[in-house]
Amino acid sequence: MPKSKNNRKGKKRNDTRPTPRSGKNEGQASYQTGRPMGADNPSGTTPIAGAGEPRQCPYLDRVATLENAFTPDECQQIITTALNDWKEQESMIQRDEGGKIEQNFVDDYDYRNTTLFIPEKPDEWLFSKILGHIMNFNNSEQGYNFDVRGLAEPPNMMRYEAANINKNGKPGKYDWHLDIGPGPVPSMRKISYSLQLNSGEYEGGALAFNIGSDTTPIAGQNSSDNIGTVYLFPSYMCHRVTEVTSGTRYALVGWCHGSSFS
Repeated sequence: MPKSKNNRKGKKRNDTRPTPRSGKNEGQASYQTGRPMGADNPSGTTPIAGAGEPRQCPYLDRVATLENAFTPDECQQIITTALNDWKEQESMIQRDEGGKIEQNFVDDYDYRNTTLFIPEKPDEWLFSKILGHIMNFNNSEQGYNFDVRGLAEPPNMMRYEAANINKNGKPGKYDWHLDIGPGPVPSMRKISYSLQLNSGEYEGGALAFNIGSDTTPIAGQNSSDNIGTVYLFPSYMCHRVTEVTSGTRYALVGWCHGSSFS
């Protein structure tokens, strides 16, 4: 019969756990300290001097829906202004090369096929309204309460077209991705937003999130009643826009910035 490790050579090894247990049923203990995880010590860990109470937010993998953030007339005006006055740019994707952490942009219309419209000068009304909605939610009781400072990048209007009207002959889409990137500014993205500008005028083009095994698109988003709705989500969440199968989808997207997550 093999000898117990504790009794090898007839000597019992000392209890090397950080905090010896009494042997009684003291409830669940922290694997880090061995201390019971009681009501006055929910994590079982030793508090860090001067750190204060740890922040706990249960909404870090959730999407916030802000209905009627913009009126249908305001959404139509954004589309008209973007198409006529903003800089038009074809989509590209960031792809690492040679293991280097840097921004490398390439075309891949099977992965991302959309046209961007970017304002060349600040639109005070638009920027202020977007930032106001983001800050009101972020600082609310059920908000993310991230340390955000403002908009370091302008909003982009995205145009996704069905394959039969797209110049590349492919459906508008943007496959699974994160909004956080390796560049100095993309690394500071903390809250992403997507304003629905013409819901109900196209088919497909659903905004979907990958949270574990749940990859279901947001319900009801392609209804005309959804025009003016803003979706907010942490920029580290994996998401995509599914293929547009009919018509043209317009959405205003962008990010709110602060120090990189730590």
